Amino acid sequence: MIGSILFPIGLGLLLFALAIIILLRNERLYQRRRLIAERHHTLGLPAGELVYEDADGQGALLFSDQYPLAGKPDYVVKLDDQRLVPVELKLSTQNATTPYSNHVIQLGAYCLILEDYAERSPTHGILRYADREFIIDYTPTLRKKVIRLLEEMVRCNEQQAPPLQKQRPAKCRSCTFQAICPIGSGK
Repeated sequence: MIGSILFPIGLGLLLFALAIIILLRNERLYQRRRLIAERHHTLGLPAGELVYEDADGQGALLFSDQYPLAGKPDYVVKLDDQRLVPVELKLSTQNATTPYSNHVIQLGAYCLILEDYAERSPTHGILRYADREFIIDYTPTLRKKVIRLLEEMVRCNEQQAPPLQKQRPAKCRSCTFQAICPIGSGK
């Protein structure tokens, strides 16, 4: 008689405990999704999954399998169509009406690297300045320009210096080619 009373009570308690566990799990998942959505909104990232982050300098170096190229974009977002979008922050730059060409090349280089990390090539990247954002299309022309610049860089050595006309002294001081560069030597 007691067993027939305890069994339904025990079963009821077990079902109640399972319901509580499922509710707690769902609440944790909901909170995690909400935090991710808030972070995306705060960072101003496009809708999608944040798959890479280096804004704090702790991200792994990304490499191209086909080209002598490595880099660390600030963020990479995977869109619903599985394409990767690099997001580069240049928050010290402001009042720019067009993106700086060196920033566009940098973003193009990240797109070239990301070709190796997804089935579909990136179609664009995002360049964010302090007061403005630019969507940079990853066109065949930009891709070719990045590859051409890589080929020029590979050819640079002591006999063939980089083809520069002028450069800021601060950039020259930190350049690995300073010793062989006619523009950067002595700066």
